[in-house]
Amino acid sequence: MISLFGLVFLLQAFFYWLLKPAIILSSPVFEARGFGLVIFFLAIWLFSGGSNE
Repeated sequence: MISLFGLVFLLQAFFYWLLKPAIILSSPVFEARGFGLVIFFLAIWLFSGGSNE
């Protein structure tokens, strides 16, 4: 049973080490840190459209 816990711990540590760069890169997206910037660019995109006259 102790060896099973040890193997699970090693597997989790390996996957954490493997996925750490993805966690760092995706954190701002999931925490919505750049949400204001996205809204700003969306507003610029919406208001920059030409008129249909």
